[in-house]
Amino acid sequence: MIVSKKFYFNFFVALSTLTVSLSLAPANALPGQNITSVVNWAKTRATLPAIKYNSESHGYDGTKGKLYFYADVTSQNGTVTKEGITVSGESSLKFTQKNSKAVKLIQNIYNSNIANDYQKSRNVIKIGRDQFSRGQKYAYITAEVQGGSAFQIISLSSLQEAINNAKFCQTNQCDI
Repeated sequence: MIVSKKFYFNFFVALSTLTVSLSLAPANALPGQNITSVVNWAKTRATLPAIKYNSESHGYDGTKGKLYFYADVTSQNGTVTKEGITVSGESSLKFTQKNSKAVKLIQNIYNSNIANDYQKSRNVIKIGRDQFSRGQKYAYITAEVQGGSAFQIISLSSLQEAINNAKFCQTNQCDI
């Protein structure tokens, strides 16, 4: 009898620990997280392609149908600095805060918190084709690209640097 109570107590403690761990684990992968977490998270999203390391772009990317997804990292196994989605050949989907199709895609890929943060974000500046927006949690860069629409998530702390780089590239030749 004592053995079974001890077993059930240990089982309950282990189950409780697992429950707490899973509830604290991120339901999505975003800038600031480890690339391993992002790769594993992408595998759980039916909308996203499988992503793998691309030595040419020094990041992880993949394509599924009309959707291209990428994550830039500090090193091959490092921290994600930005993530992006580009949708090609879909004229009704433009990444703007008022385009319900785009907001729904962001919600399906990430979650409603990110979609709402983007939707409520404040436009900061437009440089060339890039529209920079500041949300409460993240900053966003959107652009109309050849044949499609692009969406990027960056950390709030990276916003000013991204704006400065875009301004610099307006007057200097930059590798994109």
